[in-house]
Amino acid sequence: MEKSCEEHFDSKWPERPRIFDNLMTATEAAMFLRLDQVGHTPKSAKRTLDYWRFRGELKATKYARHVWFLKDELEQFLKAKTED
Repeated sequence: MEKSCEEHFDSKWPERPRIFDNLMTATEAAMFLRLDQVGHTPKSAKRTLDYWRFRGELKATKYARHVWFLKDELEQFLKAKTED
């Protein structure tokens, strides 16, 4: 799956990938976390990801002037949010 260097945070979600890559854009990361299924728009999901990043709850990778999310980091984030 080829990634676009520019993401547009419209009110519509792109088609959900069947398999998520190890390196994801903010939109793909939001869909991996299923924010698209709980009422978020792509724009509000990006703000939510930024909120978690700035609180130190979610790690991201900055590369080539873009923010990327590693699948392993997203899975660790979900594990930390999972109730005992």
